Amino acid sequence: MTFQEWVNGLIQRRFGTATALASAIGMQLSPFTRGVAAGTLNLVNLLKLARVAEEAPAVVLKLAGKAAEAELLESLYGGPGRDTLTPAQREFIETWEHIPDEVREHFAVLLKYARDVADAAERKAAAPRPHERHRRVAGR
Repeated sequence: MTFQEWVNGLIQRRFGTATALASAIGMQLSPFTRGVAAGTLNLVNLLKLARVAEEAPAVVLKLAGKAAEAELLESLYGGPGRDTLTPAQREFIETWEHIPDEVREHFAVLLKYARDVADAAERKAAAPRPHERHRRVAGR
């Protein structure tokens, strides 16, 4: 995936327009689109882009052709993966820590239920549909 493709996907999934995404990182549309197309967005704007995309900064930097900067960040803070939290995840944990223990227990039950529902939906989506199990052979 190219950086431009990633940015276009981000626009479609989360922002609706390039203007909205540019504005979210504090840029005007023209310099933003020119920077994306030419690969000339600076490090600060790429980090802002990672923040609004809730993506690991190293991932965005690598997509934008800034591998050396990405490797430096990873050497300092660790690479993207299970140990790296998005801003939304950090906010959730901070909120969780302020909830009284007796309330946490109730939320824990709800979260487990939500995970079980999601797992069941994934299994159902992955299972073959009845009409796909018994396909007719052509000519019969």
